[in-house]
Amino acid sequence: MSIDIIVGVFLIIIAMLMSYYLIVSKLVRGDKISNTDEQYSGSAKQPEKLSEPSDDAIKELEKLIGDIS
Repeated sequence: MSIDIIVGVFLIIIAMLMSYYLIVSKLVRGDKISNTDEQYSGSAKQPEKLSEPSDDAIKELEKLIGDIS
C-alpha cells in the first residue's frame, strides 16, 4: 500500500466521523433550538436605556478620542 492510499482512507474515515457527529448533534439540539425560538421575542426589555450612554462608555470614548489626538 502506498502512502497516498493510507492517507486517503484516513481522511475518508475522519470525514465520516465528522458527518456522523454533525448529524447527531443537530438531531439532539433540534428540540432545544425550537423551544428557545418560541420564548425569544426579539424586543428589548427596557429600550429607553439603550439610548442613554453609561459613564463607562463615556470614559472609554474620551480615552479613545485622546489616543487619536
